[in-house]
Amino acid sequence: MSTVRNADRIIVLESGQIVEEGSPEELLANRDGKFYRMYNDQKFDSLAVDKLAANPRVRSKISLATHSMTPSDFINAETYRRAWARSSLGAHKRLGKSYSVLSTDREKLALPVMSKKRTRMDTPFKTNIMEVAMEDKDYDDLNLLPGKTTNFNAIWNLIKSYKAGYAHLSVAIPVTTLRGFFFLLVCFEVSSVLEIALAPNEETAQHVFITAAVYTALIIIKTMFEAVGRLFIALYGHGFCGYMRNKMFRKILRHGATYFDEEANTPGRLVHKLMSDTATLNRILGDKLDLLLPAIICSIVSVTIALLINWKLALICGFQFPAFFLFRLIEFRETSKRHRQMAEQEKKAANLATTVLSNMSTIKAYTLQEHFNNIFYETLKPLQKTMKRQSCISSFVFACQFSFTYILIAITLHFGKLMMLNNEITPFDYLRVVLLTQFGANFISQLIASVNDISKARVASGNILNVIKETAVDMNNLSDEGLRPKTTARLMLKDVEFRYPSRPLYPVLRNLTLKVRPGDSIAIVGPSGSGKSSILALFQRMYSATKGEVLIDNYNVKQINPAYLRRVVVSVGQEPALFSFTIRENIAYGLPEDEATEEKIIEAAKIANIHDFILSLPQGYDTEVGEFGAQLSGGQKQRIAIARAIIREPRVLLLDEATAALDTASEKAVQSALESVSKNCTCIYVAHRLSSIRSVNKIYVLVDGEIAEQGLFLRIV
Repeated sequence: MSTVRNADRIIVLESGQIVEEGSPEELLANRDGKFYRMYNDQKFDSLAVDKLAANPRVRSKISLATHSMTPSDFINAETYRRAWARSSLGAHKRLGKSYSVLSTDREKLALPVMSKKRTRMDTPFKTNIMEVAMEDKDYDDLNLLPGKTTNFNAIWNLIKSYKAGYAHLSVAIPVTTLRGFFFLLVCFEVSSVLEIALAPNEETAQHVFITAAVYTALIIIKTMFEAVGRLFIALYGHGFCGYMRNKMFRKILRHGATYFDEEANTPGRLVHKLMSDTATLNRILGDKLDLLLPAIICSIVSVTIALLINWKLALICGFQFPAFFLFRLIEFRETSKRHRQMAEQEKKAANLATTVLSNMSTIKAYTLQEHFNNIFYETLKPLQKTMKRQSCISSFVFACQFSFTYILIAITLHFGKLMMLNNEITPFDYLRVVLLTQFGANFISQLIASVNDISKARVASGNILNVIKETAVDMNNLSDEGLRPKTTARLMLKDVEFRYPSRPLYPVLRNLTLKVRPGDSIAIVGPSGSGKSSILALFQRMYSATKGEVLIDNYNVKQINPAYLRRVVVSVGQEPALFSFTIRENIAYGLPEDEATEEKIIEAAKIANIHDFILSLPQGYDTEVGEFGAQLSGGQKQRIAIARAIIREPRVLLLDEATAALDTASEKAVQSALESVSKNCTCIYVAHRLSSIRSVNKIYVLVDGEIAEQGLFLRIV
């Protein structure tokens, strides 16, 4: 209410209607009014905060934390500033905090564009430039461009891993290979037609029927082989693509929060790997496989037969092959390098687009459309430059290939005439050799034309294999290993020090010791950035402590199975994450599918004080909540999130400013629901509004990662 004290006129809304309006003095004069009650509810908070800030012990802690940084700390801060910027959404975002995603990503994405206008660091201390350069080099070495060290074994390893597709390949490969031999038979049939045309009349009649029968049989068999081969290759390609996406998605889900803090694992990059890279590989193993298999077999067989018929003419006709390989080899090497660069640039553009589209309302509110359009344009510039260079190389190789074809025609005609005049070859054998080598050249051209796709597949397979083979960072969230002890919900932090992996030089918690007895409710208060939410993250093992132990009933959380731990330790944040499904589904997600019965869902909704509201909706529990719960108010979303936590029957409930973003009426409804839940479990509150923690057993005041004060509510306040 302090933000509206100086307003000329205040309008009080309830259920979409104006219930009061007037100046602050007029509304406060009405002691039975809505505004007066709201004002009194929050007046207590401001008084308590003022008293807390005046406490000399707390003030000394803040002062000490502010002035304890040394010049080397400032230097290291600049060195590791990029590490914090590399966090995709900021570490606190995943803990349910209301920090703006846009502000973090916008700063990170705008830096390359605005760096020409800003100095690197405004600080009176001198920085060790070599130290910063080494840090950059180390980061580049650890984050190699995708596919940079990948060979074709990656593609082969992925093919071997998809064992369900072996049956399709066992049919597709022989059928597709045999289909290629029909092209070779055409060469002999064409020469046979010419022999028939030039043969005496009495011999013509004998061969016409045979030739017609062979052609008819070839057409029928080729049609059947074509259909069967393409069908089984398509089945293999689609199955392979779906299998890899499922496998990659599961591998991504097993990682801890640390994995998603890395720049290489932002949502845009992971989605690109999940969808685009698998689709790229599918183009080779699905769409192109029915061309590549016949091309490989028939190019070898056709050249071999041509050599057997007349090796001299076959070698002359094969003059084009080394030239094709030389130019395509140049293209392949350049293409591989460009595709690695393009893949990285495309991921950056996709990540930027994801960030912008996810924050469109904020962008419109601050009229930042042109700003982000310019950033996106600058992001695409390197990609366009790389694509232009690639197009120039491909055009040059394509032109050289066709030029050599015409040169070859002139050479073969000249030498063929000389060989026929010397009776070294018959006209029909000449025709067979030329056609066979030309067919072989065409098949090789198909292989060479697929160089770009093969190069892309090589990079894509490297990306896919990296995701699949990468070990779980910090923990495996899908592991079945670990203890599942019956817990009494006794919590303890023992000499805990914690630093976010993306900010290794910035301690968040400093040798912190904290104990919570079973069934108690405690509150953690303090200024922003003091480490309150980090404590909740450690108890859920979203992150692991750098030093010290995080204990539940004397069990280190590292010993407990992650899924079981999060079944008994449940968190409700300030910004509830709702899925764009029905209310029933959002509540039911608190339990495994086979345990979430209708009775449990309704009971949880009643305890969360949301059941009556749900029944008032036309579709009841089947109402769609919209994208991120957009169809519901903040209080309604919060109570659905609480119902989702209640249905798990948690032993420990972590509440991270669960009522901070709500109005007074919604706060009371949510607070009532939380009080009902907290009777049966241990609760830890993180709050700025002190009115929401009056009834807790103990309050801890946290400043700069250390406990500055602790005690009962009335004693501290």
